[in-house]
Amino acid sequence: MNVDTEHADDAPDFEAALAELEAIVQRLEHGEMTLEAALDDFERGVRLVRHCTKTLNSMELRVQQLVVTEDGEILTEPFVPEQDGQPSDDDEG
Repeated sequence: MNVDTEHADDAPDFEAALAELEAIVQRLEHGEMTLEAALDDFERGVRLVRHCTKTLNSMELRVQQLVVTEDGEILTEPFVPEQDGQPSDDDEG
């Protein structure tokens, strides 16, 4: 199975991908498999990590935050995480 977010029919949902990744880690930690099987599991794990990372990144873009204006109005706007020690675009000049 190809884990690729562009092919949604082939890609497991985030929770399924994470569960499969955890199972792979457990198998690799036990070390009671052939080198070929371990390599296959490792490669599958890398694809799952990439899939999970892409999913988390796209979810982060969808997160909205509530903002209360000075006059008490409540608005929603995209959430922009603060970078540690990095000024945001609003902080410039």
